[in-house]
Parts: sequence; C-alpha cells; structure tokens
Amino acid sequence: MSTTRSLHRSQRQGSSREVALKRVLGIGASALAVVYALGLLYLLVRGGARLWSFTLYPTPLAGVDNEEAMRFVVAAGVFGLVGWLALALVRAVLARLERPRFAAKYERGAVALVALAGALVARDHLPRFLVLLPSETKAGGGIGPEIFNTIYFAVLSTAITLPIGVGAAVYLARFARSQRFVGAVRMALDTLASLPSIVYGLFGFLVFVVEMKAGYSLFAGAFVLALLNLPLVVGIAEESMHAVPRELDEASFALGATPVQTALRVTIPYAWPGILSALVLSVGRVFSESAPLIMTAGTTISRSNAYSLNPFRGGETLAVHLWYVNSAGLAPDRADVSAGTAAVLVILVALTNLLASRFARYGGAEGTRTKKATR
Repeated sequence: MSTTRSLHRSQRQGSSREVALKRVLGIGASALAVVYALGLLYLLVRGGARLWSFTLYPTPLAGVDNEEAMRFVVAAGVFGLVGWLALALVRAVLARLERPRFAAKYERGAVALVALAGALVARDHLPRFLVLLPSETKAGGGIGPEIFNTIYFAVLSTAITLPIGVGAAVYLARFARSQRFVGAVRMALDTLASLPSIVYGLFGFLVFVVEMKAGYSLFAGAFVLALLNLPLVVGIAEESMHAVPRELDEASFALGATPVQTALRVTIPYAWPGILSALVLSVGRVFSESAPLIMTAGTTISRSNAYSLNPFRGGETLAVHLWYVNSAGLAPDRADVSAGTAAVLVILVALTNLLASRFARYGGAEGTRTKKATR
C-alpha cells in the first residue's frame, strides 16, 4: 500500500519566487493606496477652509429665484451629514462599551431632526462658497449653482438611463431568443463604450445646438450623458441578471407567474445590488464628465435662472466649472476655488457611494426586497 506525501508550500519548486512576487505586489498595492489617500486628503485639506468657514452674519440673498429653497436643501444636507457622522461615533462608542444601540427608527429620526433644525436655523449662515454665485474676475465667488446643476444632471441622466438600461438588460438576459441579435447588440454597446466622451459631446452639439437649434440646455447634456452611461448600465445589469439562480425563476413560473411578473418581482429584486452599482458608477461619471457638457450645456451661469428646474436652460456643473476656472479664470483666488470645487466633488462621490451601500442592503440575496419576493 503506497502512501503519498504532500509537499509543504516552502518545498515546492518556485515557491520563493511566488513569495517574492506576492510581497512586491503587496508593497506596490499599499504604496498606490497610500498615494491615492494622500492625494484625496490633500484636496480635502486644501479646499476645507472654504467648505467649512461658516459665517457669523447672514449671507445676503442674490435675488435669484429659488435661492432660499437651495440654501435650505444645502443646509439640510450639511447638517444631516454632521448628524450621521455623530451617530456613527456614538455607535462606535456604544459598541466599544458593549452597550445596546438605539433602535433604527430613532436613529433615523435623530438625523432627520438635526438636518431639519440646521436647515431652519443656519440656512443663511452656510459657508459662502457653497451658496454664492460664481465670480468671473473678483475674489470670493461661490459654486451654489454648480452644485445644483451637478445634482440635477445626475437626476435627469439617471431618469433616462434607468428605464432604458435596465429594460434592455432584462430583455437581453431573459426574453431575447436570437443569439445573433444579442451578439449584435452587445457589439454595438461595446463600440459605444469605447468611444471618447468628446465624440458624444460633438454628437449632442450637432443634434441639439446645430440641427434642432435648441441651444445649450441641461436636457441635451443629460441625454448625452445617458447615452454615454448606457453601455455601462446595460452590461453590469445584464451580468447581474445572469447571476440570478434559475431555480428562482422556475419556482415563480411554477406558482403561475408570467415571465414579466417574474422579471419584475423576482429577477430584478435579486439583481438589485448589481443594478445599483451600475447606477452609482453612472452617477459618478456624470459628476466627473466635462467635455460632453461643455458642448451641450455650456460654460456659463445665468443669474435669472441659476436654480431653475427648467431642463431647457443652460448651465455648468462642478467639473465644467473646475475646468473653466483653471483654463480661463481671471479671479485672483482661482487656485482656492479649484481646490474647493475638487473637494466638493470628492465629497459628493463619497456620499453617493455611501448611499448606494445603504440602499444595496435593501436588495440582493440577503436583502429585504428579495426576502419579500421569494417568501
């Protein structure tokens, strides 16, 4: 009877090279993470002076429509973030002391109360950089309209991308019969994904500004950004659909559900984290893109409609403002304005990812949406 002896990892041929390669890769990854973290920290520290310099005296209104509502929303967001950070600190202290935490509904109520109280009391004492209009030649300008336009672009673009992208992913993953058609669609999406963003900007400029003579508008920019993000959303959502176990669909069919009902109430809830990750990536791209918006939405802010909900007006975002200040800005404090704008962009992307991680717990294999769909 022969017995086989297993070699220890250190006795295998080439094990020393593997160990050296792992160490080199680990050191390289750690160095890259440290450099990336230091870069983000530098942006936040450089722009932090403008972001958190609350005013002791009320900032006068600029006479722009919906400015008071904008200040209320910004104040609610700022103090809601402060309340959430304080709550996270309290949770950590209670966990360290092994004390029971508060109920979730009380925690959410406390954060909402802090946000509402801060919005009511301090909406006129916010950092002026967050609420003032931008300045072309004088120091002390703000990015209030740019923040509004950036978030508005994300909403408009997602409203276009979500139904089209998820609908296309569901059709390709569950209803398409012809593999040749599916292959052609995927090849078209891959081609669109490989195009530079400036090509999308030229397309939007020729269609909306030149041919339709509609001028620069937020809708044109949102439509172009939706086209830009469509391959990403369709691809990730389709892969999430394929990851859903077929047993769930078969069980739904056995209970008498139609294919459409199964897709809406079983497949999509189970694949929700993947779909949400695609939407978060698309929103992050909306925050960071500038070339398509320069050619479709413009690079100026109109004082008369800076906070208007009209999607057919022009306006610049934070990324476009960052490019414009560095390339053609004449204000003496343009370096500080750039740093503050970059810090706001980093914070917006971080908050978007935090919200996405919270929403993802509502779906997925262990989420409440899937539990409701499969119970």
